[in-house]
Amino acid sequence: MRHLHHLAGSIGPRGSTTDDEREASRYVRDRFEELGLESHWERFRAPVSGWRPFALAAMVGLLSVGLTLWAGRVGAAVAAVLMGVATVSVFLEMYFRPNALRALVRKGDSQNVWAQVPPRGETELTVVLVGHVDTHRTPWVFTSPRRLSTFRAITTLGVAAFVIGTVIFALAGVFDIATLRPWSLALAPVYLLVLAVTLQPDTTPFTQGANDNASGAAVVLSLAGRIAREPLARTEVVALASGCEEVGSYGAQAFLQAHRDGFVGLRAISVDNVGGKGVGVCYTSVEGMVFPLKPSPELLALAEAVRRDRPDLNAYPLPYTTLHTDATAFMARGVPSLSFVGLTPAGVIPDWHQECDTVERVDPGTVERTEEFVLELLRRLDEGPSAAPEG
Repeated sequence: MRHLHHLAGSIGPRGSTTDDEREASRYVRDRFEELGLESHWERFRAPVSGWRPFALAAMVGLLSVGLTLWAGRVGAAVAAVLMGVATVSVFLEMYFRPNALRALVRKGDSQNVWAQVPPRGETELTVVLVGHVDTHRTPWVFTSPRRLSTFRAITTLGVAAFVIGTVIFALAGVFDIATLRPWSLALAPVYLLVLAVTLQPDTTPFTQGANDNASGAAVVLSLAGRIAREPLARTEVVALASGCEEVGSYGAQAFLQAHRDGFVGLRAISVDNVGGKGVGVCYTSVEGMVFPLKPSPELLALAEAVRRDRPDLNAYPLPYTTLHTDATAFMARGVPSLSFVGLTPAGVIPDWHQECDTVERVDPGTVERTEEFVLELLRRLDEGPSAAPEG
């Protein structure tokens, strides 16, 4: 809780690529060094907004409608190409891959800070414990459960409109089916709605981020200290305070790109939003906004065993498909992973991306139970019979 209070209370809002995000990273680095751990500070470039690629896709959609309606067959053919690139880029962006839309978004400097805690014996497994230090803005769509449900519906409708639009523009252009052109006009309101929803967030202030995600970063820091004092037998723990999770898990992506082949038996555990009131210890059963990504069967089975053996920790699994976590980025690249995300039993993250995500709203008991659960899971993984790579 000392770490949480400093990150959210003393530093406050920590927008991706901002000086305040760097101040949070410096705090983590100093704590690692106090523990006697060698810290690593690694810079990377990242977009300043996670919403902008989708706003650009909506703009491409509107332009494509205009070309199809008023520039004839050639216009429809050009629209099909533009919309096809935008649609593919949307899917690539949601699953952490380079794309044309990402290249058009302004970039800033961010950083990861990490430290290794070696085991007592020879390293047979490596687990990356990751908690991001940056905070999100406060979009209108996150200000109530009903609006969040509307956002989910708009997301689904928007993705469908991108795909359908590509098909209509292609048919109108390649086969010169003039009767299809007026149908493209029906897509314009959807593109306008997506544009409004994705432009508005970047006009709002950053949240203090006590739950999201000072809570997760604090758990990672605290666990690094506990494991440094009492190392595991065969499992190396890498404590990672990532940057720019809120704009697309760019810190997690940069870490994997630099270090994936440098660790033995790599696994990952993300800790995110674990301080909300009315929340138990929640771990995800599935992630991914369109195509489902499954957590590591090994880590999930261990979590289920801890849940059964420790009913006092009030743990349960739930699906998480609204946005992503750093573990989603690891899963998308085939790294066995598991996320801890503080969903209530009703599937809601308290104070998520809202100005009320303050220190006063955090439940210390939830944070402590999550830390205890993750530590027990790590110990059971360390005691396991096999160090062979999963899958």
